[in-house]
Amino acid sequence: RASDDRVLAPDCLSGREKERKLEVLKKTKMKKMYIASLTLSTLTIALLLAPSCLARAQTTKKFEASQLQEDFQIARRSLEEGHSGLYRYVKKAELDRIFDEAEKSLDHLMDFYEFYRVMAPTIAAIKCGHTNVSRPPDVREESEHLPWLPFDVKVLESKAYIFRDYAKGGTLAGKEIQSINGVPAAHIISTMLAAESGDGDIQTSRQRGISGYFGLNLITLLGLRAPYEVVLSGSGSKRTEKVQVAGLGHGNLIKMSKALFPQDQPRKDFADLKFVDDGQIAYMTYSSFGTTVEEGQAFMKRAFEAIQSKGSSALILDVRGNGGGEDELGKLLFSYLVDTPFKYYDDLIINKWSFSFFPKYTDDHNDFTIPKEEAELRGDGRVHALNHPNLGLQQPSKPTFTGPVYILINGGSFSTTSEFLSQAHFHHRATFIGEESAGDYYGNTSGTVVKLTLPNTKLGIYLPLVSYYEAVSGDHDAARGVIPDFPVQHTIADLVAGVDKDFEQALELARKRQ
Repeated sequence: RASDDRVLAPDCLSGREKERKLEVLKKTKMKKMYIASLTLSTLTIALLLAPSCLARAQTTKKFEASQLQEDFQIARRSLEEGHSGLYRYVKKAELDRIFDEAEKSLDHLMDFYEFYRVMAPTIAAIKCGHTNVSRPPDVREESEHLPWLPFDVKVLESKAYIFRDYAKGGTLAGKEIQSINGVPAAHIISTMLAAESGDGDIQTSRQRGISGYFGLNLITLLGLRAPYEVVLSGSGSKRTEKVQVAGLGHGNLIKMSKALFPQDQPRKDFADLKFVDDGQIAYMTYSSFGTTVEEGQAFMKRAFEAIQSKGSSALILDVRGNGGGEDELGKLLFSYLVDTPFKYYDDLIINKWSFSFFPKYTDDHNDFTIPKEEAELRGDGRVHALNHPNLGLQQPSKPTFTGPVYILINGGSFSTTSEFLSQAHFHHRATFIGEESAGDYYGNTSGTVVKLTLPNTKLGIYLPLVSYYEAVSGDHDAARGVIPDFPVQHTIADLVAGVDKDFEQALELARKRQ
């Protein structure tokens, strides 16, 4: 998820890769950049109203149609030049139609939010989870001062529920939102989903994403402002109640979340290993591959040596919310689970050797030239990487764990994590529990992700340059992630109560196997 303008939710943070500035595709490993998004599952109590002068100054700024169209054309041309997976899920004719219609709508004066509401769903239509939009610093500052909906929200099966209630002392937790300021919840959710970037047709990642920054989206996508009149219903009840809540400021919302719900905060360690049943079952949590390769290597070596030493007969591996990180670490984790050589990547593709248009709109204006020894131009007219460490035949790592593996997955398991999951699935190396993973089964478009800043509106566009293709085959739907063998349906009551049905299912299966 790419954006420098959102705050990571506690339940998503560990699964979000941090933004890095890569100079070019010079190195043999092309890092995946699931850039940190501003999710707001961490809402907390807060700052009241923003200075009215700031709000007026930002919201009254208008852009001419010619300025909007210029920015739109720059974004479109940049994507066409650099995005190597632009038509991976949507045919060119259909995507052209979507972009043409969006551009036609830019025929009158608009403020930033109006332009954002055109651009966000247009970019999301590409169906690439690494391709996103972001707000400029001044607009971000304004929206963070505006009063936000004082709840954490979970979207489950396209319905919105209050997860954490900061307005009424927690009494509203678990209730379903029917409308906000007269706007039906169904319309709110469909608008948010249409603007949420994600790989292919995977809905778990999109619902997770809009849950995380529901309050922000009400402001930026729906144009709703405090005070909020919220119509609610109880679980399974047709009776409704109406509550009035004055919005709460973003900064203090986060502070309150940390104080009241420490269990919602991201894990401090990127990975952890525990043992259950006197060591018979190992429980490994891998929250992020966003560490250095060296750190990841050291942890895995220690972990699998400990698993061997304990004599564990089963492994529960938790990669829920792991948004990815270093390519090599996904491959390395898989290498500890197989005892024969394997292929991991089939191909990595870039559109051309260097780029002339979009670099003008990046901070450093680097042309992203690829050294000739690192790739080759093939008959398809595109550049193919040669030296990435995940290409070619890979070897197992010692000590290898050959017992049954149970992997917990969800709509936050993305990018590098999805690559690992595809391999584990293709090689029949694990039983999967939870909900569909967030990344395409056959690969993704990521690698070096550059940020463009459009000259007039200052809207940010995150543009990935490298298309990854996994060494997996079969008839799996190319627009879907790994589908769990044991799907787990989560209810708002379970989430509020802190019930971990995924882990409970895995533990039951592991014990039965023993």
